[in-house]
Amino acid sequence: MTDRLYKSFLVFVVLALFVILPDIVYGSVNDKYIAGFDLKSSIITLLFVIFIILSRSYKLNVSILTLFFFWQSSQIMYFEYFGRFYSAFDIELMTREYHDAVLGFLDVADFLVLPAICSTLLFVASIYSLNKYRTQIITTKWGGYLLVVLVLLPFIQSLKSESSQKFQPNIAHSSLKNGLYSHSYFFARLLKISFGLQDKIVSYLPYEVTTIEPKDANVVVIMGESLSYLNMGMFGYNRDTTPDLKVFLENSNFISSKSISSAVSTRVSLALFFNTVYEPNNVEHFNKSTTSLFKLAKEAGYNTHYITTQKNAGALSFSFSPSHIDTWKENKDLNKYDGDYDNRLLLELKDLKLDYNQPQFLTLHMRSAHAPYVDNYPASDEKFPVNNDNYESYMRNSYDNSVLYTQKIITELFNFFKSTNKPTYIFFTADHGELLGQNGQFGHNVVDIEAAKVPFFFYGVNLSEQSLDDVRSNIGCLTNHYLISKYIAKVLGYDITNPNEKLHKYYLNGTDLYGNAGYLQYDLLQQKQMSCE
Repeated sequence: MTDRLYKSFLVFVVLALFVILPDIVYGSVNDKYIAGFDLKSSIITLLFVIFIILSRSYKLNVSILTLFFFWQSSQIMYFEYFGRFYSAFDIELMTREYHDAVLGFLDVADFLVLPAICSTLLFVASIYSLNKYRTQIITTKWGGYLLVVLVLLPFIQSLKSESSQKFQPNIAHSSLKNGLYSHSYFFARLLKISFGLQDKIVSYLPYEVTTIEPKDANVVVIMGESLSYLNMGMFGYNRDTTPDLKVFLENSNFISSKSISSAVSTRVSLALFFNTVYEPNNVEHFNKSTTSLFKLAKEAGYNTHYITTQKNAGALSFSFSPSHIDTWKENKDLNKYDGDYDNRLLLELKDLKLDYNQPQFLTLHMRSAHAPYVDNYPASDEKFPVNNDNYESYMRNSYDNSVLYTQKIITELFNFFKSTNKPTYIFFTADHGELLGQNGQFGHNVVDIEAAKVPFFFYGVNLSEQSLDDVRSNIGCLTNHYLISKYIAKVLGYDITNPNEKLHKYYLNGTDLYGNAGYLQYDLLQQKQMSCE
């Protein structure tokens, strides 16, 4: 028994290295690659290894390991080429354009093989060790069944799911796990399409990106979380929840407006906003990243940075291309600071000691108005009591406290960039709004225009009056994520023309990036007539 245990452990080590080490090795030579270091993802991956060892079927084990090798190596090679992992929709597009996909791969094969060498060597070592010790390790009669169930579980979940979000790549998770989830959703989607239960990919005309003269200025995007203008005093709310920001109303460099988010879910909203996507289901354009703000900024010569206090940044920002982001800082990277609040954004910003005389494109992603609201602001910043038993009062008071804290942090960020003495465009909006009892509903994730009402702020540092007037004329009294994103691209030096736009018509997406969870079309002109005084 002791010998069997030793041999089992030996095989476990080899297989564990195969499923984990390639990500670590590739990450050591590509500092934009952050996959494979998520604890939960690693544990699930190691669970596969345990079930492979317990399985008595050598053929099944080899088959599963071969799939693992394909998923792992193909995702790493795809990342090397595109700077991101592929999703189920990328697979679908490649099957429609397989000739071009094959030619594209062959054209750069020499560059893509190197990232997969580690995976290949460890795959061979895994097969060898499993073959050599297959009669000498601990196995069970049910090990193979558990292995098959675990591999098929994402596919089964995909069949039942109406949204693709859970199955989109997580840039912090292992290449193997991302490959498994992408292929699982792809085959489940294929099956549902064949039975008429899901629509095929809709084709749209391509966007046109024209290079124009960029502004000689730094660009800052502050993305709020679950922030509704309906609960902000400066927009007419009956509580003074914006005392610090209200001071800026008398500042000619400050512009405030109501806005409508692209979606009611953080993942979807971020993807549409930072990729400047108009349609709620334009898979081809989104996957090509033609109008990705990070990509455009990098190509325009900006240093790019993403700092967030969000706790699941890899999943929320799956659409971001790490290859176009120079500095990536998420919640776990900010643990060196006391507390767990959004003040860490400014602390980290100061700690980076960026040279603001060089072109900087900065994204600061907040969390302070996220539920449960009481967890995201310090007790010392509480103004409205939350120690009562009335649910609606508790929700309203705790949310308004989070709004107070959010606007305080925004103000501190504005003041920080004033001290950089460099022309700076600072844009603020929120990923989506929040329902606080409207129609008896709380939270978001429901396709309702009330859940999409977010503020827009602009603060210009050392900008000319002409530049400020240009922002005012482009934003107006009510804007939306798509128009804000297009304007940011313009500041970066790009004019985006989308032939699919319809006059005054825009979309609010649900909880799925490709429209599978519902979306609605609205008329921005009508919304202006209702919202603007």
